[in-house]
Amino acid sequence: MTTLKKFFVNASIMSIVSVLLKIVGVYFSVWLSRTIGEEGMGIYGLTSSVYRLGITFASSGIGFAATRIIAEELEKKNPREALRAAEKCILYSFMIGFATSVFFFTCSDFLGNVFLGDVRCVSSVRIMSVSLPFLVMSSVINAYFTGVRHLVKPAVCMMLEQAVRVGVTMLLLRDFDGENLEWGCLAVILGGVIAEIFSFLLSYTFYLFDRRTLYSGAHNKTRLGKRVSSIAIPVALSSYIRSGLLTVEHMMIPSGLRRYGVDPSRALGLYGIISGMVFPVLFFPSAFLYAASDLVMPEFAACHASKNKKRTLRLTNKVMQLTSFFSVGVAGILYGYSHELGTVLYKSRDVGIYLKMLAPLVIFMFFDHLADAILKGLDKQLSVVGFNVIDSVISVLLVWILVPKFGIGGYIFVVWFGEVVNCIMSTVSLVKTTGVRIRLFNWLISPLIAVGTSLIVSRSVLALLHGGVGGNGISLAVAITVTALLYALIMRLIGCITLHDYHLLTRIFIRKEKNGSA
Repeated sequence: MTTLKKFFVNASIMSIVSVLLKIVGVYFSVWLSRTIGEEGMGIYGLTSSVYRLGITFASSGIGFAATRIIAEELEKKNPREALRAAEKCILYSFMIGFATSVFFFTCSDFLGNVFLGDVRCVSSVRIMSVSLPFLVMSSVINAYFTGVRHLVKPAVCMMLEQAVRVGVTMLLLRDFDGENLEWGCLAVILGGVIAEIFSFLLSYTFYLFDRRTLYSGAHNKTRLGKRVSSIAIPVALSSYIRSGLLTVEHMMIPSGLRRYGVDPSRALGLYGIISGMVFPVLFFPSAFLYAASDLVMPEFAACHASKNKKRTLRLTNKVMQLTSFFSVGVAGILYGYSHELGTVLYKSRDVGIYLKMLAPLVIFMFFDHLADAILKGLDKQLSVVGFNVIDSVISVLLVWILVPKFGIGGYIFVVWFGEVVNCIMSTVSLVKTTGVRIRLFNWLISPLIAVGTSLIVSRSVLALLHGGVGGNGISLAVAITVTALLYALIMRLIGCITLHDYHLLTRIFIRKEKNGSA
């Protein structure tokens, strides 16, 4: 199987799995919002911000280092060193994860009462700390499977983990009356902890069987400790800073809304709407790109190891082109059907309003994410570190200044400003590093015209045939599907998607090719 074919096959596997998980995740968030309410979602969002901080400290960039080193060693035909890197990274992740778990468990009272300012978060923080060692070891094992391009096993683990998470949480909340919000949040966290432990046990079993394929061949030892630290430490430090600032930012939002004059319960509710309802819908289509980005990084790491600049430029151009086409289409559909999505999913007018405000931001978010993945693969993680820290510092300062003065509108502006600035910095660095040319008309203006036209045509046709989109899930799904198909057709007609692109996919998935590289 060629490198290109293997990449697209793996990307397809992970995209399908990610989409399925996103579908389950969105419907789970809908069920959860109806079960524990907006205020409960706000409490869960606060606890989740500490959870993300714990994950950041526990992982410390080890998974990223594992993927990079494994991909580089396999490119150099040194599989046994790739295996040794995986084993060391799993050990490191356990040590750091265990230490982080002890710290968060011990400091749970402070984190809940003082840091988050809500006593109802204490028990959830205490329970979530238990899962940290298992979660970070699973992430390293998944990094190993990504590095060796064996994606079926982690895909199975992710699907079963989500099933356990949803099943356990629903079981725990089956008799929930909506009153004890502390227990509601704790049940969600506990479901996640059980799922993480289960996922680790399964993925580690798969790893024990899979690693035997790397025992053969030459073994040129390298200074793994130095290599891991040189890659992981910069990423870890930036993650510590950014995650800490992000947690502070999320903590400041409800308090800023209260200073603006919003009732405390309503402040948590507004925060819950944005973090627990709008963002899951906004990020749902990211399943396709984020799955691909997990594979992009090792591909570019291999290019970097072989010093193949032409292949680097060719891959960069194709990845960013497809990213721009996809992100513009997604942003347009989310914007055009924001009201219907809010009504169908959450029966909430507010969700639709905030979704419309944030939908165009998808273009910057997706482009920035793929640019960061490419830069990390090309050993430019320090640049990504700097961009993320700058973004986080600016966001915290703006939340502190704007939310007490302008309320939730101030927070919407902060999200926009931070993402756009981060995207611009990443894009400039990508251009300097790879030499790729940003084709503004072909990558942005033409897709915007295409998605705008597809929205107008599809909504007009549906209005004539059925009196409009309506407020039910089936009619909305049909409308979105028709719009997406029209968008793809118009993109083909105006030349943004060429016959070469179709022929490329045909060669990858249908024809047999001789061994070679992309």
